[in-house]
Amino acid sequence: MNKIEVLAQVWRAQRPAFFWVCGAAIVILGAMCLLGELRVMTAIVGVCSFGGVVLGRGLFAHLQNDENLPTKQKINGELTNAEFRSVIVNAMSEPCLFVNPEGRVEVANEAAKQNFRFRGDAPVLSSVVRRPEMLAAVEDALNEKEPQDFAFVERGEYDRTYACVAAPVKTNSGLGVLITMEDLTAVKRAELARADFLANASHELRTPLTSLAGFIETMRGPAKDDHEAWDHFLEIMQGQAERMRRLINDLLSLSRIELSEHRRPSTNADLAAVVSEVGAALEPVADGQEVKIRISGPAKGVAVMGVRDELAQVAQNLIDNAIKYSEPEDVVEVEVLTGLGQEEALEQAGRRMENAPQFSIANSLGAAETKYAVLRVRDNGPGMDRKYLPRLSERFYRIDPGRGLKKGTGLGLAIVKHIVNRHRGAFLVESELGVGTAFGVLFPVSYEDKEQSDLDQLLEERAFRKSIDSDEVKEA
Repeated sequence: MNKIEVLAQVWRAQRPAFFWVCGAAIVILGAMCLLGELRVMTAIVGVCSFGGVVLGRGLFAHLQNDENLPTKQKINGELTNAEFRSVIVNAMSEPCLFVNPEGRVEVANEAAKQNFRFRGDAPVLSSVVRRPEMLAAVEDALNEKEPQDFAFVERGEYDRTYACVAAPVKTNSGLGVLITMEDLTAVKRAELARADFLANASHELRTPLTSLAGFIETMRGPAKDDHEAWDHFLEIMQGQAERMRRLINDLLSLSRIELSEHRRPSTNADLAAVVSEVGAALEPVADGQEVKIRISGPAKGVAVMGVRDELAQVAQNLIDNAIKYSEPEDVVEVEVLTGLGQEEALEQAGRRMENAPQFSIANSLGAAETKYAVLRVRDNGPGMDRKYLPRLSERFYRIDPGRGLKKGTGLGLAIVKHIVNRHRGAFLVESELGVGTAFGVLFPVSYEDKEQSDLDQLLEERAFRKSIDSDEVKEA
């Protein structure tokens, strides 16, 4: 807005006050002039002074409310309207942005910038947002001058659900729109997890409950006085109760991990130390089956971006699985590697057995420049045919009746898959009949340089959002 336009705007706003003040001044000073109290020139100067005061006041008021005026020109250090909007938007924890009357994103907080993947100053809204629901809501808010509620689902490997409001905001240069977004992904996941838990629990608990009910009925009826049979039945019932306990614990763990699978961990953990502790804890189990656990690699100092308890669960599920399918005198090989590039890490994790079928169960890897740590667990058991590998991470999946007799819930590898996805890693398997099976997982290493870590996480998150897990598509 040039100087002439500013003066014209001030004149239009202050014209009534100008005429009233000047009119009153003319009457008063004119009367004093007629009475000989003032000279004519003095009266004219007085009238002009009153008019100048009115116009000057209007110009000052206009400048004080100008959104583009630098803060140092404000009185008492007050914020401009634009600065105030910037403070409000950046104070929001959820994605939030303000669209000015020209249709440009005047200000957006960091959550919104990461969500819509844009940088730069004042980009046009339609150039950074591809959501027709949002663009339509902004247009409706401007036309109807009322807040508009809308929602959308951001599709990707893990869908994210947002509930949003586009509210019109009056500014000195026109009508803008404030857009606030609330991430309801966790709520939706909780609803799905609750439904899945009930469905799985009711289905898988039916068999042991039926078995318990049958034995109780037998003990109260035909075998009422057969104490020898009682001991046998009680042993079986104890096994069924233990199976239900393991099943419920695994279902709860799986549901809990699925709730947070879309949020990458922000903490660091020592993978090598975790593996060493898990190996020591499983030694009694291995000794009971006359199996040895051999851990190679560093005993500590392998820092990865992850949750310690979840890393421990990955190690425990893989090592325990290897122990179960090993024969007496066999050795379970556990290996920890670190500082590997993406391709080398994939080779070391699941591409080392000659002539063995290989399969990628999960792959949420990000930038190719990221360094990875690898946990590889190999047994010398019976191995598996190629056709079974794609289904290993399915819930309750058993390859054959013989393997179904092994203790377990059929959820261990499903839990590992979801933990690996959350940590933006990879989960591979290679197996050969009569030779054995090896599972390998990749985890991004952590950085001492916080800035480099944040940059790497941003690059990985960008690639992760764009990727579609082929296994999830096949299962769907």
